[in-house]
Amino acid sequence: MTEEHVPVLVVGAGTVGLSTAVALTRHGVRPLVVERRDGTLIHPRATGLHPPAREFFRAVGVADRIAQVCADLAPSMTKISVSPSLAAADLSTVDRVPTPPLDVVADTLRLSPTTVGPCAQDQIDIVLAEAAVAAGARIRFAAKVCGLHQDDDGVTVRLVDPTTGRGDTVRARYVVGADGASSRVRRELGVRMPLEDDLANPMIHILFRADLADLVRGHEFNFCEVWHPDHEGLLLSIDNKTRWVFHRSYDAARESPEDYPEQRCAELVRGAVGIPDLDVTIEAIMPWRISGGCAERMRRGRVFLAGDSAHVVPPVGGFGMTTGISDAYNLAWKLGMVLDGHAGPGLLDTYEEERLPVARFACEQGLNRLRAMMLTWDPRPEEEKERERAGLRIAAPLVTSMGYDYRSAAVVGARTGSPSIEDVEANLDGSPGSRVPHAWVERAGERVSTLDFAGTGFALIAGQAAGDWAAASEKAAAATGIPLTAHRAGVDFTDPGGAFATAAGIGPAGALLVRPDNFVAWRSTGPHPEPDAHLHDVLHTLMQRG
Repeated sequence: MTEEHVPVLVVGAGTVGLSTAVALTRHGVRPLVVERRDGTLIHPRATGLHPPAREFFRAVGVADRIAQVCADLAPSMTKISVSPSLAAADLSTVDRVPTPPLDVVADTLRLSPTTVGPCAQDQIDIVLAEAAVAAGARIRFAAKVCGLHQDDDGVTVRLVDPTTGRGDTVRARYVVGADGASSRVRRELGVRMPLEDDLANPMIHILFRADLADLVRGHEFNFCEVWHPDHEGLLLSIDNKTRWVFHRSYDAARESPEDYPEQRCAELVRGAVGIPDLDVTIEAIMPWRISGGCAERMRRGRVFLAGDSAHVVPPVGGFGMTTGISDAYNLAWKLGMVLDGHAGPGLLDTYEEERLPVARFACEQGLNRLRAMMLTWDPRPEEEKERERAGLRIAAPLVTSMGYDYRSAAVVGARTGSPSIEDVEANLDGSPGSRVPHAWVERAGERVSTLDFAGTGFALIAGQAAGDWAAASEKAAAATGIPLTAHRAGVDFTDPGGAFATAAGIGPAGALLVRPDNFVAWRSTGPHPEPDAHLHDVLHTLMQRG
């Protein structure tokens, strides 16, 4: 049996595993990705993207390509309801609910350098796989994990080809398990993930092809509720032309997935669309049910859990994919810094410290939103239901996806909690542990975002009168070897009226330190009597150098 040696083995070539691989290559790490299936998934699974996911795509250089492959879906920004079928409705006059809500769109465009719009997850995976391979990562399909053992120096993983039965082993410094809710890696570690899975009736996910372009052109939608007892369900657009998904819930006491053969699924689609002789090709039929829960841990030794292997977020709110991608963004730079010697291994402890509370918050919010939605059909008096809704403490969507704080050894001076569950802008105020505020500025004649400063290293962003901090960062970079660049308002970039300095809480003489994942690691609101020594100590603390 052969044994291959790699710095990082990523198990799972889904969105999170591929995001991890792409992010690692930016830090000079060439991972091996293994996937038990023969290729990336054809199931779209999700189409909702919150700003952190798009900011990640922007940072790793795939945002334009993702926008290109998702261009056909871009007009799909509403939810509609029809009865008895799609074809029977006047799509030009049907009531439309914006998805996401218009206030979320406005806040996103103001607080993030990214755009808003849906994108099918299977298309995202294709782009990420191409980018990972182009940057030096390798992907092995038909490679199933069948054993894992770790020691003080690394992890040995046994792989087998599900078709041929041939096996080999991989020796890795670190392993990232991104292999889904039924994660083999998590089970090998003995990590429990309690799930709430009796949240709603089970569903059948029908992926199909049918030419509906003429039917919806100019009246595109993201979701279409179809109300009719014979074919009630939810129709999702994947490309507004030929690729669609139909979700149908069923009563588990009366039916099972076996009651949904291909012929019945095709008839359900024809009924929901309202064209009896519609040419339908069923590509996949997948049973699933809404569930939610978090693993008790996201790390054991040299093995890390990310995405659905660590947390299953209920789909209401669309937080799941973004939460997983944010895991990858957080972990990759830490692995890169440890592997190249810039940081001590203690930096890796901060992955679970930072991401597990965020995962729990996202799961809680998904569950609360589902419970609030279910109250719509609850027969209890409205006053009683309203009291229950108020007790759920549902956070604003952008607070859930990007308005949280990190508290760990990789943040100096973190506050004890975020100020608001309603106002994301109040949370993105430059405090250590929060995502750095976005502002459009001009640097070297180019319009850039303050989220572009860090890149693959750290960035010190200083006020116009903070020359001492800028000079201290240059000395610290030279002394420590840590990748660190300085950006001083009015010198290296424009900051009209000190708007960014005010929003970030640094004023004219302060500075903040931005991590490679665009979270604030440290902040000073003014000058310091010994800026060189202080910043040097901050970096040593952050990088766990001992």
